[in-house]
Amino acid sequence: MSCNENESGPFVVFFLPAVVGCLTILLARRWANSQVSNTSSTAVSRRRKIIKDPLVKRPLPPLACKMMTGSKKASGVNKKGSFPVPDEEMNGNGKRLGRPARSPPATLPNVGLTDMKLADGPVAPKHIPFPYIPQDGTFLFEAMTFVFTVVATGLQFLNLYRTAWWLPHSYTNQAMNFYLIDAHLVTFIGAIIGRKFFLCLSLAILRGLLAPKLMPHAYIAAKMFVLGVVLGVLTWCTYFIVLKYPLVKIFYLCYPAVIYFLLFGFHASPFLELNNGDPPLHCCTHDAAQIRTEVEALRQDFNVRMKKIIFNSVVGAYYSSFIPCCFAQSYLYYEVYAASQQTAFVWAGLFARYVSQLVSATYCDVPHRAALHLGRWKPDHNSSTEGNEVLPWCENRMWSRGARVTLNGRVYVANTPTVAAEPASVVHCRFHTVFANPSLLLCGMLCLQLSLIVLQLCLLFSSIQWHNFLAIVILLFINYYTLFKMVRDYLVAWKVYKAENMIQDKNGLHPVPN
Repeated sequence: MSCNENESGPFVVFFLPAVVGCLTILLARRWANSQVSNTSSTAVSRRRKIIKDPLVKRPLPPLACKMMTGSKKASGVNKKGSFPVPDEEMNGNGKRLGRPARSPPATLPNVGLTDMKLADGPVAPKHIPFPYIPQDGTFLFEAMTFVFTVVATGLQFLNLYRTAWWLPHSYTNQAMNFYLIDAHLVTFIGAIIGRKFFLCLSLAILRGLLAPKLMPHAYIAAKMFVLGVVLGVLTWCTYFIVLKYPLVKIFYLCYPAVIYFLLFGFHASPFLELNNGDPPLHCCTHDAAQIRTEVEALRQDFNVRMKKIIFNSVVGAYYSSFIPCCFAQSYLYYEVYAASQQTAFVWAGLFARYVSQLVSATYCDVPHRAALHLGRWKPDHNSSTEGNEVLPWCENRMWSRGARVTLNGRVYVANTPTVAAEPASVVHCRFHTVFANPSLLLCGMLCLQLSLIVLQLCLLFSSIQWHNFLAIVILLFINYYTLFKMVRDYLVAWKVYKAENMIQDKNGLHPVPN
């Protein structure tokens, strides 16, 4: 049997992940349909309630009073254009009481109703409740991420220090040359990739031992303790590493610290915690300035989350897959292509995991609601003065669809039913583009994760060595869980926002500009 080719192994291992992946997608779709069924019924009922116009009188039920035989006036049949007489204004003989009759309201055409609503202001967007989607707790997520990076580190060391232990005349009976692995380097890597997990484990133990009122003080003490321990271990390991390796490798070891200070400054919270703040909330308001302030706060929160996603995924792949290659002995021969492939797969897997946790469908619903209130403008290249009147843009006013304003010598037209954004702001335009329909963002992330899994499945059919084959299979099973979460979030978000768009279309009273 050849040690470099696998005749039946790839097909057997491919069949099991494929079956697991199909079952995962089917279960996620079935769960999403059951979760959204209640939301869909709520959306339909709310839609029926929304489209009722209070200015249009509904016909009253037929009168049940006793009428005189042969009397046309008391027959209860009204002439065309007349209004039915209320039940309490007639006596048993069909005669009206002395109560003064109310004058019927004037019949208004649809254009009059629209003009009246436009005069009062734009119609506020209607939100539908987003269904509850269970998310991984902080401890569970950090534990799974820690296991993921530890396994990735072991697989990379396997790529570097593997042996031919299965040969009959081999001088070793172990799969790796453990004596070539630096223990101080492994300890350094373990302290870096496990720092957040150690904090979550400490907090979980303290919650079981202390009263809830003591947890705020215990939380601060645990952070200081874990930070001190991690920095102490890193300093101790760095001292021994400096004695054995050249200075350029020490720069490789400490290079991510420079990136951290450039992104987060001298704050320790991003180093120890993935998300240390409360989730943002949305406040429905008709104040344009307050809407822009809320959008700015949500934009900054989203940027911080993206910084954490990129930094933590890069750091995890850097220390678990790249640093072992940098500190390999000069006389050691290894496949650069296999090591680079391992690093890329680990980074992509960590990036997907952090995205599914920090930018989930539940989180995206809050910026989506703010984006509906914010709206957007588009430049008006039509120089003719026909149509709506061009007004100077006012920062304290809400604008309706089709409104034309001027700012800094340029004319803009409102492109959404409600607009509170600044016409010349690229930030507001980008925010509305991203979060007007978050299901597109979730779909893009899902497509990237599917591409990663398909690429890994395709590599199983190629003629690769056993250690690379083992690394791909293990990373595949870990990526399937992230795929399940992304599929679930996308299906729920797609159905919810589809129902919301139907409500907005039914409730829209403003004409769409040509």
